[in-house]
Amino acid sequence: MIIIFQILFLIFTLFAIVLVVKRKKAGEIGKKGAFFWVLFWLTALVAVWWPNSTSILANYLGIGRGTDFVLYISLIVIFYLLFRLHVKIESIGRDITKVVRKEALDNTYENSTHS
Repeated sequence: MIIIFQILFLIFTLFAIVLVVKRKKAGEIGKKGAFFWVLFWLTALVAVWWPNSTSILANYLGIGRGTDFVLYISLIVIFYLLFRLHVKIESIGRDITKVVRKEALDNTYENSTHS
């Protein structure tokens, strides 16, 4: 039964990696982003095809089960991505504020010179 899931996950992973490569070529993501996502999907593929690999790594790090290890790593990655997303949103908000202020000042100057 697990073989069916492994094959389906392999197909999904290949599809996901192809999408990452397409987005990289289209300039929608950078080198770092493309590298991260390809590495992510390949790591997930290894964990699905060789489930004992997570247990071996977990035991090496002093974590009881491979499932716990995957959960901890997932939470770390999610919180890291949320942090980066938050920083990016804050930066975009500051940039928008600067543009709107400049536009308002330019419009005020233009309106005062035409009066």
